Amino acid sequence: MISSRHPDELTELAKTLGPNVRVGTPREAAAFGDVILLSVPYSATPQIGRDFAKELKGKIVLDTGNPYPQRDGAMAIEARRKGTGVSSAEFLPGVKLVRAFNAINSDSLRTEGNHAGGRYAIPLAGNDAQALAVAQRLVEDAGFEPVVVGDLSRAREFDFGTAPYTKLQSAAALRKELGLPEPAK
Repeated sequence: MISSRHPDELTELAKTLGPNVRVGTPREAAAFGDVILLSVPYSATPQIGRDFAKELKGKIVLDTGNPYPQRDGAMAIEARRKGTGVSSAEFLPGVKLVRAFNAINSDSLRTEGNHAGGRYAIPLAGNDAQALAVAQRLVEDAGFEPVVVGDLSRAREFDFGTAPYTKLQSAAALRKELGLPEPAK
């Protein structure tokens, strides 16, 4: 299910995604999915947490939003100060939150999956092992290489303004840039 504040504008997109795709309201989508991909202007995140707390409780939420002060106002400055992973967890209590797909431009996400020279890395951060495992599978399904950076406090390492933010690079290069060990073989 895909949704927005204007679900009627998504009808044509839904048709291009396949016969099993439905369009619904944000509330319907929050209730429908076991895993929610939240991709909204960051200033909407607190309201979503309040409006859909019941529907989102206990679900895996992949948070792609980034706080931009010029768009989101003062709350974005505070979210950046705390780190987006920590702030998002406060705005979305009761969910299994993973910061995912926030450090890649939407055009690159659309065109660079399964890159011919090797998969590009997508950094992830979360506090729930099951949610991180689901996020890793979804990143792989999208044609990218997941790199678990750590818990939500470490999401600030790939927030807006950091070196890896929107940089297309291999998982090995991202791990090196962030000082992460190579995974055990």
